Amino acid sequence: MNNLAVLPTPSNLFRTLLTATGYRLWLENKGLDRDIDHLALEKRPGSNFDLLEHIQAQWLRAIRDDAGSDWSNLVESAWNRHSKMLRSLARKTDTTGMIQDRARPAIFRMLVIPEISGFVRRIHQELPLLDVQQWWDSPFAAWFIIAEQQSSLSAKQLLARLANHVDLDERTLERWQQGSVIGKGLWPYRDTVEAVFFECKLPSRQVERLTGWLIMVVAIQSLPAELRNTVKRDFFMQGQQPLKKEEQFIALLKHEAADRHSLPVRDQVAPVLNEIHSLFANAVGNHNAIRDRLDWLRSLCERSTPEIYAAHEYLWRWFSARLAANLGEKDNALKLYAIACHAAWWRAGQNQHPLLHEALCYAVGMGEQIQANHYWDKCFLLGLNNSPKRELDEQAMRLICFEFERLFAPQKAQKRIPPAIRFEVMEKPFVLPPRDLKAPNALRKHADGRVRYTPLMNAVLWGELDHVKTLIQAGGDPNAFIDESGENALIMALRRTQDRQDPDIFNYLLTLDIHSETANRPASTKRETPLQIAMNMADVKVVERLIVLGADIEQPCFNSPSALIYAMALLHGSIHASDPAQLKAYLDGRVPADAFDAKNGAILDCELSAQRLSVHAMLADPRKKLIFEAVVQHYSRTINERRKVVMTLLAKEADPNRRYPDFNGHRDLWTPTLFAAQLGDLDVLKAMIEAGGNPWLSLEEDCLGDEKNALWVAVIYKRQNVIEYLLTLLPERATH
Repeated sequence: MNNLAVLPTPSNLFRTLLTATGYRLWLENKGLDRDIDHLALEKRPGSNFDLLEHIQAQWLRAIRDDAGSDWSNLVESAWNRHSKMLRSLARKTDTTGMIQDRARPAIFRMLVIPEISGFVRRIHQELPLLDVQQWWDSPFAAWFIIAEQQSSLSAKQLLARLANHVDLDERTLERWQQGSVIGKGLWPYRDTVEAVFFECKLPSRQVERLTGWLIMVVAIQSLPAELRNTVKRDFFMQGQQPLKKEEQFIALLKHEAADRHSLPVRDQVAPVLNEIHSLFANAVGNHNAIRDRLDWLRSLCERSTPEIYAAHEYLWRWFSARLAANLGEKDNALKLYAIACHAAWWRAGQNQHPLLHEALCYAVGMGEQIQANHYWDKCFLLGLNNSPKRELDEQAMRLICFEFERLFAPQKAQKRIPPAIRFEVMEKPFVLPPRDLKAPNALRKHADGRVRYTPLMNAVLWGELDHVKTLIQAGGDPNAFIDESGENALIMALRRTQDRQDPDIFNYLLTLDIHSETANRPASTKRETPLQIAMNMADVKVVERLIVLGADIEQPCFNSPSALIYAMALLHGSIHASDPAQLKAYLDGRVPADAFDAKNGAILDCELSAQRLSVHAMLADPRKKLIFEAVVQHYSRTINERRKVVMTLLAKEADPNRRYPDFNGHRDLWTPTLFAAQLGDLDVLKAMIEAGGNPWLSLEEDCLGDEKNALWVAVIYKRQNVIEYLLTLLPERATH
C-alpha cells in the first residue's frame, strides 16, 4: 500500500469496519487475524482482491448468522455502494499535488462522516426499532429501554443477565450506559441477545432486529465522543448539504488541499509531457530526445520539495519504463513499471488506468506471469475490472498479448498469437502434399510461425471430406490439439458447419473415436466449447451426440454457468428478439472481452463499453447495417429449434435448479426454472418442473416467505399463461 495515499482504500476501511462492529475477534478465532492486517496494508500482491472478497464474505455470513438476512443484505448493499464509490473517486481524483494534513480532514468531513450518518438513517428507515434522537447520546442505554419494553423483564434484570453472560462488572455497565466505548466483545451477538431474553419467547424476526441494532450500538459507541457528536449533527441536518456529484467532492477537495507551491512546477512539466507523448510516436528513432526530456523532468523533481518529487516521480518512472520497453531493455522496463505503479497507486487519479493497462500488457507480453498477476489484481481493486475476479489464465494472457503487440510494435509477445489481420489466398484447389501423408499429426506453421495446425486441421479448414478421410487413414488424430489455443479438428469442423452450413466433415468426425476431453475442450480466446457451438446452431442431433461423447452439460459455457442456462439465454433472444437487454449488456461491457475487443485496445472491463459503442455506431451507415443484419440472419435460429435444445438438455438431466447470479449485478440468484417463468414459455416451464425444477425457490435464497418465486417473476414480467398455470399448482404446494 502506498503510504502517500490520502483517499481511504476499501481494504483499509474494511479492517476498521471489522474492528468497529466487533467482528475482528470472530475472524481472529478463525485464524484470520494476520490476513486482516495484510489486507489493510495490501501486502499480498496478486491476491489482495481475493483476500478482500474472502474476508468480506466471511463477515457478511457472520452478520447473517447473527442478525438474519435483512441486516446482512442491507450491510452488503451499503458496503458495495461505498466501496464502489471509493474506487471511482480513486480513479478520478489526482491527490499527488495535495497536502496530506489538509486533505485527510477534508475527506473525513465531506465523505466519512456523511457516510456513517447516512447509513444510520437508512437503517432507521428500513429496520426501525428505537428512537434515534435518544439513541445518539447513549446507544447502549437506548437499546436497553427498547429491550425492557419488548420483554416482561425489568432493565435491572436484563442488565444482570448481560453481566452474567459476558462476565461484566457493575462499573463497566455504568460506563456503557453513559456512552463509553464498548471494549468487551459481545460477539456472538445472537447468543448475547438470546441470553438476555432467555425464556421471553420473542419472535425470531424481533430477535434479529434487536441483534442488528446491538451491533450498531457497538459500532457507534466505538467512535470517539467528539466524532460521534459530529456524526450526530450531520444526521440531524438530514442531508441538507449533500455532495450531489463526485465531481463536486473532487473540486472541493482540490480547493481545500491543493499544494499551491507546486503549481509553477506543474506548469513547467505539462508541455514537456506533451512533447514526450508526441515523441513516442517513434520511440526508437526519438529515444535520445525522449531521454533528454526525462532527465530534465527527473532533475526538476529532485531540485524541488519532497512533496513535488513524490507528485511527479511516477511520471518519469512511467515514461522511462515505456522507453526501456520500446528499446528492448526488458529487466529495466519491468522494474520501472513496478516502481511507477507503486508510486501512482491510489494517488494518480485518471493516470492509474493507462499506467496499469500498459504495465499489465508489457508484463504479459514478456511472459512475466507473477508481475502480470500483481497488475491484474490491482485492476480489480481499483474497479477497472468487475468482480468476481477472473483468473489471468493462458487464454486471458493471449487476449492481452494482442494489445501488447499494438502498444510495443514491432515486438512480438512471448505467447504465440495469430496476427491481428490474417489473409488466406487460395490460388488453386487444396491438395495433400506427400509430407502431410507421412506425418499427418505434425505441426505446420503459418503466418511466420504465429499459427500452428496439423495437416488434418488444415484439411478440415480448407479441404474436402475425401482429404480428411485420407489423413485419418494415414494416422491423423482427431483428438490432437494445439497447446496454446486448444484448437482441434472437431471444433474447426463445427465452425465450418456453422459458418458454411457444410456438415459433412463434422458428421464424419463424429463416427470416429472422439475423447471426452476433446468434446469438452475450450478453444481460442473465446473459450468456445463444441457444445456451445452446437447450441448456437440449435442442432439437437449434434448436442445429443456430443453429450454421448462426454460433453459436460454442467461446465461453464461462455458467460453462463452451465449449458442449460446458456441455452435458455439463446431461447430468450429468439422469443424476445426486440428486447434490447442483451445488446445493452454487450454494449455496456458486461459481456466478457474477446479478441476483437483486444485488437482494438480494450482488454479491461472499463474499456469495453466505449470500444463497442464506437463499433456499433458504424451501423448508422445503411450499407454496413444491411451487412450486419444479413450476418445476424445467417446465424439466427427459430424459437422451436432453440426450445428443442432446452428440452434435450433437460432430457439429459441438466440441472433445472442450478443457482446463478443475476446478469445485471443484482443480488438475485436465478435458476433455469425461474428464468423459464420470465420467458413466458409455458412448455419449457412445464418441462423444467417435470425434470425436477422447483418453481417455489426464491430469487432471494434466504427469504423465508419465498416472495420472489416463479409466480412472482411471472407477475412482474406479465406472463399471464404462466401465472394461470402456477396458480393451479398452489394447492399441491400447500399439501407438501
